[in-house]
Amino acid sequence: MKISWGTGITAVYVFFIIALLAAVFVFMNQDVHLVTDDYYAKEIAYQQQIDKVNRTQSLNAQLKIKPASGFVGFAFPRLFKSNEINGKIHFYRPSDNSKDFFADVKVDSANSLEVATAGKAKGMWKVKVDWNAKGNSYYNEKIIMIN
Repeated sequence: MKISWGTGITAVYVFFIIALLAAVFVFMNQDVHLVTDDYYAKEIAYQQQIDKVNRTQSLNAQLKIKPASGFVGFAFPRLFKSNEINGKIHFYRPSDNSKDFFADVKVDSANSLEVATAGKAKGMWKVKVDWNAKGNSYYNEKIIMIN
């Protein structure tokens, strides 16, 4: 059976349209995890974030973040009194933001804090510490592995 060139061209166009519609359907059903939903507001406030990072890097002593079995330890600089330190810790899971969790910064008399990670997903986490002391804001970020 011989197919005319008109039928061949029509078949190519039909195949192309079906493939295009299938691709659109697949792409529209993909779940996209955004780092944050409010990119524009965060972008406007980003200079404040840069200032926090620069202020943190200028400290003589740095925040130490140490993952251990069942918890993550935080040792804040001894430059500040324990009652002067407060803030938030964001445990960010890049592969699934629904597993993110937060903790308040409430240090003991030795300026240290332990956040329990038992029961949390194993793997890579990004720890973002946004903290304040003596009226200044500071920011630390570290990638850790929870086992």
